[in-house]
Amino acid sequence: MGYKKNWDVADLYSQIRSLSSAVNSKYSDGFTAFYAKQDLYKIKWFVDEQLKHSNSFAGEQEWLREEEKKRVVKILKDEV
Repeated sequence: MGYKKNWDVADLYSQIRSLSSAVNSKYSDGFTAFYAKQDLYKIKWFVDEQLKHSNSFAGEQEWLREEEKKRVVKILKDEV
């Protein structure tokens, strides 16, 4: 019995980027931009809640540390 992944991370990223574009667009009025930003917050809170109630897995902490290191390096590169 196999496992079928029924979501697409690239599609999720694309939709979130669309929201971010609406928030930051010079063509969006304040009301539209604020509603889009509210949606971004709702997504963040939903994901945070799902992670809070998720199981922990072997190797998860190590993976998180490595990903955090990558994020720090990217932040530092972008600031230089």
